[in-house]
Amino acid sequence: MVLAAAHPRASTTSYLSPEKKNILRPTTAAAIVSRSLERTSWRLRTPQPTSQPRPPVWERRSHQPRAGTDAAAEPLPEVLEWVLTRLADQPAVLARARALARQQMAPHEAAMGSAAPSEAIAYGLLTPGEAVASVDERLAACASRHLLLELGQACSMLRREADAVRIFRALSHAFAAGGASRAAAAAEHPVLADDARARLFEREVYTHWGAAAARLGGRAEERRVYQLAVERGLWRSTLQRPLEHYARSLTARPFWEASELPEAAALQRAFPAILAECNALLARRGGAFAPYRSRVVAAGGAWSDVQLFGGCRADAEHCAACPRTAAAIAAQPRLNSVVHGSHFFSRLAAGTHLEAHCGPSNYRLRCHLGLVVPAGARIRVGEEVREWRAGECLVFDDSYEHEARRAPSRPAPVPVHAPPRPCPSDTL
Repeated sequence: MVLAAAHPRASTTSYLSPEKKNILRPTTAAAIVSRSLERTSWRLRTPQPTSQPRPPVWERRSHQPRAGTDAAAEPLPEVLEWVLTRLADQPAVLARARALARQQMAPHEAAMGSAAPSEAIAYGLLTPGEAVASVDERLAACASRHLLLELGQACSMLRREADAVRIFRALSHAFAAGGASRAAAAAEHPVLADDARARLFEREVYTHWGAAAARLGGRAEERRVYQLAVERGLWRSTLQRPLEHYARSLTARPFWEASELPEAAALQRAFPAILAECNALLARRGGAFAPYRSRVVAAGGAWSDVQLFGGCRADAEHCAACPRTAAAIAAQPRLNSVVHGSHFFSRLAAGTHLEAHCGPSNYRLRCHLGLVVPAGARIRVGEEVREWRAGECLVFDDSYEHEARRAPSRPAPVPVHAPPRPCPSDTL
């Protein structure tokens, strides 16, 4: 069991120059949190159980590649027509996909009507091939792409991974064509091209494509997809793949030392009080926290938590029940400045495996203060494996691929924080 916190490294709004404000969506904290929830709508659904849990990366075997990273490009209109036919027997799924696509498309309409084609290409709103079309044609093409993205995710939810791979592959080819045009647009608008949310749509495509490829062809084919994304400039490493925000100027390393963050030292000093309040809260709740539903929980596992702070807001009930814990967090201003951060008690049931995944942003670091830590509880971040220890903070960048495993024993709670990540100019 840990107390988890988010430590901010950079301010979201600090990246907004006048040029960006003309094309980016609203950047209030509420809007950012809302967009995060919207973008994970498919993933918030209860996952369908699989017959066999996936083994962790360090035990997983490679399979025959089947994701078709070398396949020829397909026209998106043809792929859309094909998948709509394939899902004709799933009217509720189609309706949900259309609703989500409209929701995701809405913020782009004003930007695409006012932004120059080169700006939209640099930021990733348009494919190079769409730049010569009229505004109405661009909007129609963009709407079709958003619908295809949602349909691809729907296919994965329905376990139609081969269909999902075909969709994501076609979307990736649409952006890959005309690389010279993209390079020219990026050179003309470097501020837009370097923005932390630039090319977000493409990152979504490769994120979902890689996941589908892993289920079809195993670890080796998943890596081929992510390597292709790196070659196309979406990420710098196949192991660090944040989706929502990717600030390239920030130092990239999987683990950080607790001694580098004053906030971690403060939490460690408060360990006895935090542990006592966590145990008391757990007892009042009948020995259980609230179940946390996530697709990364392998079959047979259980992950639960109790949130103290989220999106810069305190949970009044839980903070009142744990006043010393809340005070320890509130005393560290940077811990409370993370829009994409939260602070909560987190608990993995015995034998639980959290499958490999990446956090949404490299703006923050994750700080886990071990509370009750049984032997064999470990986490892999990037290619390095470490174990939690009671009373000590384990700090890592969760934009890196990470997975966790608990040996079969009694459940262990851990407080989790997402402290603000040190800005590039910080001296640690």
